[in-house]
Amino acid sequence: MLDSTMDPQLLHRAASAYYLDNLRQAEVADRLGVSRPTVSKLLTEARRIGMVRFEVLDVSGPDVTDLEQRLRDLLGIDRVRIAPGDQREREFRGIGDLLGEELRRLELRRGDVLLISSGTTTRAVSRMPGMPELRGVIIAPTVGGQQESDPVFQTNEIVRNLADRTGGDPRFIFAPALPSPSLWRSLQADPSFVGITDLWARASVLVSGIGAPYSSRESLTSVVPRDDPSLRDAVGDVCLHFYDADGNTLVYPGSDRLVRPSAEVLRAIPTSIALAAGRGKALSIRAGAKAALFTTLITDAPTAEAVLADTESEQG
Repeated sequence: MLDSTMDPQLLHRAASAYYLDNLRQAEVADRLGVSRPTVSKLLTEARRIGMVRFEVLDVSGPDVTDLEQRLRDLLGIDRVRIAPGDQREREFRGIGDLLGEELRRLELRRGDVLLISSGTTTRAVSRMPGMPELRGVIIAPTVGGQQESDPVFQTNEIVRNLADRTGGDPRFIFAPALPSPSLWRSLQADPSFVGITDLWARASVLVSGIGAPYSSRESLTSVVPRDDPSLRDAVGDVCLHFYDADGNTLVYPGSDRLVRPSAEVLRAIPTSIALAAGRGKALSIRAGAKAALFTTLITDAPTAEAVLADTESEQG
C-alpha cells in the first residue's frame, strides 16, 4: 500500500504525465490545474512512497538473466531472481523490489495466507515502499519471539511493518520462540496459538531469510544455543530449521519446543521465497535448496556468482 497523505490519484496523474508522457513540470501543472511548486511536491512524494522507482544498473555487471538460469538449474528450484550489485551495501533495496514483483505475480486474494520469518533481510524489506497491495491477505509470523531485544528477531513487528505497507491483515504470536515445557503444553490448547498453527498449515506463500553458517553467525536469536556440538555442522537455517551441507535438518537442545512450523509444513507451502545476500551464504543457499526449504530464491549478483564459483571449485 502506498502510504501518503496526498491524493493517490493526483500523485499518479502527475507521475504518469511527467515520467511516462515526458511533459515538463509546467505542462503537468497546466494539465492538472495546479501550480508548478505543487507538481514538484507531487513528484517528490510519488518517489518517496515508491510509486515511482529508479534503478541504476552496474555498468560492468554480469548478465543477470544468465545468472538466474544457471543458478536455477544448479539448485533445482522453481525460480531465481537476482538484483544487480551488492545488496547489503544498498540496504537490500533491490531484493525488496524483486520481492514486490514476485508477490504481484502471485496475485494473492482476500483470505490467502502469507507467512514471514524474522531476520535482517526480512525486516529490511518489510519496511520498504513499493510492495503490492495485499488487502484482505492474512500476514502471519513463522516464529515466536516476544522475549527478543534485537528487533531483527521481533517477528510480530516485521508482520506489522509488512501489513502497514500492503494493507494486509496482520496476525501475531503472543509467545516466546522457546517456551518452557509447561508453557509449551499450555499453548497446544490455547485458541490464539491454535489459530496461528492453522494459518501455517494453509499458507500460500512463505517469505523467509536464509541464515548464515552457525559458526560465523554475528547475530543469533537467544533461544539457539551457542557453541552446542549438535549445531557444529550447521551451514544455515530457514525459520530456525538448521541444516548441514547435505540438507539434513539438525536437532538441538530445545528444538522440539520451538514455536515454528515444522519442516514438513514449510515444504508443503506452494511458494516459499527465500531472501539472501552475502558471499558467506553461498553454502547456506545450496544446502537450503537440498533441504527443499524454499522454491524461489531472491539474491544479488555477487552472492549468485559465489554459489556458482563454489560449485565449480568443488567439481574441480
